[in-house]
Amino acid sequence: MRTAPAASVLRRGAPLSVAFVNNMPDAAVAATEAQFSRLLRQAAPESSLQLRRYCIASVPRSEAMRRKMARSHEDIAALYARGSDLLIVTGTEPRAARLDAEPYWEDVARLVDWARGNTLGALWSCLAAHLAVQAMDGIVRRRAEKKFSGVYSCAVVGSDWVFEGGDPRVRAPHSRYNGLARAELESHGYCISSHSREVGVDCFWRREPSLFLFAQGHPEYDADTLAREFRRDALRFVEGSSATFPQPPAHYFSPVAQMQFSKLKLRARQLGASQFAQRLNQILATERLEAGWAADAARLYRNWVDVATAGRARDLRSA
Repeated sequence: MRTAPAASVLRRGAPLSVAFVNNMPDAAVAATEAQFSRLLRQAAPESSLQLRRYCIASVPRSEAMRRKMARSHEDIAALYARGSDLLIVTGTEPRAARLDAEPYWEDVARLVDWARGNTLGALWSCLAAHLAVQAMDGIVRRRAEKKFSGVYSCAVVGSDWVFEGGDPRVRAPHSRYNGLARAELESHGYCISSHSREVGVDCFWRREPSLFLFAQGHPEYDADTLAREFRRDALRFVEGSSATFPQPPAHYFSPVAQMQFSKLKLRARQLGASQFAQRLNQILATERLEAGWAADAARLYRNWVDVATAGRARDLRSA
């Protein structure tokens, strides 16, 4: 059953506790936190948010990053002891062929099980969405022929609450090699909110009874995030740590930049890492990138917070 958003989230001054479990690779930890924090502030502008940061020890990290995160993040055990109204879990770069072979599999599976009955809502981002549905229902993601990278137009399915108040199509950045089959999700009771012919399922949800919202894309991305990922992957190719040169993100760069990337690709290994990076930076510096998906992302988060906390808001008003 699809639920309409509540008219109001929480009255001013009522604290809303949000647990943020950041599993992103070391280099992306700070940027990812800033992106999600921005969307949360947009989702509940009149409520005081108590954002607490948590980490999972089994997620691979450098010792330097572990020491740094120890000063700003708590172990996941503290979340289980304290609890939280809302939960946001990010993904990371997979290292194993199967998710259940990753070193953090059991810890994330436990978090999924805990969140079902101990939060009002939980949002699972990209790889975290894949981990969650496999842990709950055994649905295994499938490898695509090529990486989904770019900004895609997705159709909103029916009168779904996730994007209520917006247009019948939304834009969403995606950056992944794997995906979940729509038919398989629907057969297990998941509601599809947005879908694209190019990348398949975008967002979907299910009551657990916590309101679980899943995003295969990255609505939190900044305007230049896909550009930075493209630069990273191109440098990996030139340095020899990747066998293929990345395709530029779709529906993102200008035609001029696309042509320049094609020419640069032909000389990538010949130029060497330093000169290649210099020329790539010059091309990227000329691009005027905009986050055309920002309004859709803000609406998604606002609706999720509204629906997830609707019961809590009623309790506060009657207190």
